[in-house]
Amino acid sequence: MDCDPGIGPGLDADDGLALLFALASPELHVEAVTTVFGNVNVRRGTDNALRLLEAAGRTDVPVAMGMAQPVTGRLNERALDDYAAQDRRIPPADEARLTRRAPQHAVDLIIDAVLASPGEITVLAVGPLTNVAMAMLKEPAVTGAIKEVVILGGAFGREPEFGRGNITPVAELNIWNDPLAADIVFTSGAPMRVINLDVSNPNAGSVMYHDQLSDVLGDDVNPLTSFLGEMTRTYIEAPKFNWARNGCVLYDAIAAAVLVDPGLVEVERGRVRAVTQDGPAFGQTILYPADDGHVDVAVAIDGPRFVGLFLERIRSLVDAASTR
Repeated sequence: MDCDPGIGPGLDADDGLALLFALASPELHVEAVTTVFGNVNVRRGTDNALRLLEAAGRTDVPVAMGMAQPVTGRLNERALDDYAAQDRRIPPADEARLTRRAPQHAVDLIIDAVLASPGEITVLAVGPLTNVAMAMLKEPAVTGAIKEVVILGGAFGREPEFGRGNITPVAELNIWNDPLAADIVFTSGAPMRVINLDVSNPNAGSVMYHDQLSDVLGDDVNPLTSFLGEMTRTYIEAPKFNWARNGCVLYDAIAAAVLVDPGLVEVERGRVRAVTQDGPAFGQTILYPADDGHVDVAVAIDGPRFVGLFLERIRSLVDAASTR
């Protein structure tokens, strides 16, 4: 799982929720977690991933820190401003905890894992696609050896209210943070599934509400329930994208859930490009339908069924933590 987990006011905690879902799903084996810049800077994201795995009792899963900036080597001004604001309101990354990360760079871990098990490794990428693109550029054999890339990213305009972008009128944040990396991955030829804003929004029903969260957490207090409460409370009260009153959109968790139940979403097959030129369309994703394409783009979702599956898996983690 390649991610940019944020925890705290003004940050969407869906990366962490997606990772917990994956850990709770017997159909999946989380080989490793790699981190990338995005919602937060890469050091803060790495610290958050380590914290989450500690709370879940899964310190056996290695965490490798990855790219701190886009393929171009330049963070955009919005990201720089966001990171400065986060530094003013959120404690810095724990340097002692960061020493427990894997010694490899995330890009090298992806390369080694995929080439060691050709055709078996799926990369679940729920942040900017910089680590994945750099792995493909550094070792082209990765593209043919990877089983699949499943991402949360893009906006294709199928859902008229929410499907046209969340950071600009046409661009979704993960793609907008590094559209060149996204275009490299989209055009690589590797099999892909793209979960996007058209299926991750209140109108699609992919929202967890406060009462559902309270029911899952229950009354037992342990490291996992405390961590979940902290992470999701701030997400519900002060999300980055305030689309769901008294709830939180489970963006990244949908990408994890389709690995367990592909039937949750309807897809359209084709080829996808990301706009990399500066201008009003920067970061936009465009689907060119084609039967011989290699990218499946989600166009509809059974939202209530997805939320039910998500809550069931998180409850199983909470129940297990209560008995530890």
